[in-house]
Amino acid sequence: MVANPFKLKSIKASESDLQAQIIEYLRFEQNRGRVVWFCRNNSGGMFKAKQFLWFYRLFLRQKEPAAKGKADLDGQLLGGRYFALEVKADGEKASPEQLAFLQAVRDGGGISAVVRSFGDVQSVLFGELDKKFLE
Repeated sequence: MVANPFKLKSIKASESDLQAQIIEYLRFEQNRGRVVWFCRNNSGGMFKAKQFLWFYRLFLRQKEPAAKGKADLDGQLLGGRYFALEVKADGEKASPEQLAFLQAVRDGGGISAVVRSFGDVQSVLFGELDKKFLE
C-alpha cells in the first residue's frame, strides 16, 4: 500500500473572512476619524406568505430596477465623500450588476472599487486608486 504524498495547500480566505477583516479595518479608520459611517449590506430576500420579497430595489439611471448589484460595504469618509466596496475573494469576479453599481457611484462623484483585502481598501480610500480595483 502506497500512501499519498503530503502536500501543503495555501489557505484561501473566504469572502466572509475578508469582509470581517475589512470591517475591522474600517472600524479602526472610524476611530481615527477618517470614516464617518459605513454599512454592511446583505442582498437577497426571503419568503413571506409564499411570496419572495427582495431586501432592496436598486434604481440606477437608465437601467431597470434591480434586486441585486449593490456593493457589500458602503459609507462616508470625513469630508462627505461616499464610498462603495465590493469584496471578492481571489479568483472571483464582480457580476455585471455589481460593476454597474460601482460605475454609477463613480459617475456620481463617489469612490467605488472591487477589493480583496483591507490593504486594497486602504489604497482605494486613502491612497492612489489603481485601475485594477475597478474590475
